[in-house]
Order: sequence, then structure tokens, then C-alpha cells
Amino acid sequence: MTTSSTNEPPASAPAIMRNYHEVLRNDLYKVLTPLLAAADIAGFANAWRDYTAAIAVHAAMEDGVEGSGGGTVAMLDHYFDGAAQASMFIAEHAQEHAEQAAVTAAVNDDIDALRATFGTYCRTAEAHLLSEEAVLQPLVVQLPVPKAPKFAEWCVSAGIAHGGFEHFVAHGVRSLSMFGSTKNPPVTATRVFVQSLKAVSTAEQWAAHKPIVLASMPDTMWEAVVAEVPSLAH
Repeated sequence: MTTSSTNEPPASAPAIMRNYHEVLRNDLYKVLTPLLAAADIAGFANAWRDYTAAIAVHAAMEDGVEGSGGGTVAMLDHYFDGAAQASMFIAEHAQEHAEQAAVTAAVNDDIDALRATFGTYCRTAEAHLLSEEAVLQPLVVQLPVPKAPKFAEWCVSAGIAHGGFEHFVAHGVRSLSMFGSTKNPPVTATRVFVQSLKAVSTAEQWAAHKPIVLASMPDTMWEAVVAEVPSLAH
């Protein structure tokens, strides 16, 4: 895994997962909800496809891919004797996936039906994000260091094996550079995510990811990010 200069803010390897929750919230509340409010069904359908493609990779990184990484929950169950409660999250994921499918089907319905179905999905999705953060985040804090190789082995490998990891990266960077996160403005939110991505990537993977990162944010944003973490330029 790649490392950063001691003069730079330290990379947070878990941000590859936790900060994507902020991307998903941006999608739900700052992109999709306004499109529905404007009755822009075509715009909603396009943004929904982007969202579902990105969350599919994120879910694979949580759940694991057979023959590849075991995923976040399996990793934490491994290190903390089942404390991550895999069975609970399997049930939550099943419900979230079913309601996600209902929204996809409702895109062809009238606007009121789509709004109702999407509203139900948003409540389920937010409850699931909060549940993961409440249970998994305290365990991630306690995870033995170094953490980056663990997230690379268990999570990133699953995302890459699932397919669509390039979209996952581009979508995440684009969202954070535009909207930021709940706690951080765009520059900081983007820097944390990109720094995490490099930390959990091999040199070869980072060489492939970096052009996607650059293409997914304004040049001025990249300049601000590199000013904080010069090693990202390499």
C-alpha cells in the first residue's frame, strides 16, 4: 500500500467506506430529491442509474465477493469475534435491495407513485446507513493497525472483483468535490476520500485510479487537494 509524507495529514484508510456514505447521502438528498421535486423524471432516471451503479460496488465491498475480498462486515467479524453482526446486515441489505428495485420499477410510473416509492426507499436507506455507522464504526476504530492493507484485502478487492470500480471512484470524487460531506467542505471531503483511495491501492492501482480522480473534479479542486497532500500528485 502507498504511504504519504509525514508532513501531510494522515490517510484514513476506512474513509474509502465511511466517506462513501456521504456520497450516497448527497445522491439521495442533493441530487435525486430535487429532481423529483422538479418533476424531472428523465433527469431522475439518469441520476438513479448512476446511484445504483455506485451503491452496488459499495455493497459488494461491504458484503464481499466469493473468491475475492470478504467485505467489511466479515473483516470486522473476523477481528472482533462476530461483533459486527453479519446476519443483521444481511437482512438490512435484502430489504434495501428490494426497495431499490421498487424505485427502479417505479421510474416508469407517474410522478406521485415515484415520489412515494422513493420516499420509502430514502427512509430505509438512511436507517441502514445509520445502523452501519452505529455498529461498524466503533469496531473500525479498534481495528489493529495498519488498517490500509486490511481494507485493501477485504473490501477494495471485492469492489474491483464486482466490476464498475472505475464508476465508484468517479462518482464518489464528483459528488464530494461538488457537495462536500455532512461535516466537511468539498476540498476537505474530497481530499480525505482520495487520500484513502491511494492508501488502500497498490502503486499500479493508483496509477489507474489517478486519471479518473483528476477527470472527476475541477482543476482548481485538484490543485487545492494537492496543496494539502503533495504526495497525491505522484
